[in-house]
Amino acid sequence: MATRGGGVYFPVDAGFCDTQAARQVTRRYGAEGFLAYVRLLCMLLREDGGRLSVGLDEDWEDVADQLGMDEDAARELVAVLAHYGAVVLEDGALWSQLVTESIAARKEITEKRRQAAAARWAKAKKKEEETEK
Repeated sequence: MATRGGGVYFPVDAGFCDTQAARQVTRRYGAEGFLAYVRLLCMLLREDGGRLSVGLDEDWEDVADQLGMDEDAARELVAVLAHYGAVVLEDGALWSQLVTESIAARKEITEKRRQAAAARWAKAKKKEEETEK
């Protein structure tokens, strides 16, 4: 799993490399292309809501720079990934269901932990009040 300071992550199981998208990227771009794919997913994790703006040429220049590719290669890589369902490109935004689901799961876990901590605090406070009586 890829993590960032205990934050959100996307699951990388044994089958991740065997998806059609990963195979096609590796076949077309080699190991560097696969690395660019993983970098793209990590970029999405760092963005609010897991979405990258790609509506402007400057956005694509930034994405290409982060992926270590020229702009045309980055656009082509994203098109391949979109064709195989690994990413979605719509309305000037780029996102991945894998990343979106991971962000949602992390939020759910965080909320459950917050609720559990609040319940423990309330229980401890109640016990303390009963002890003081």
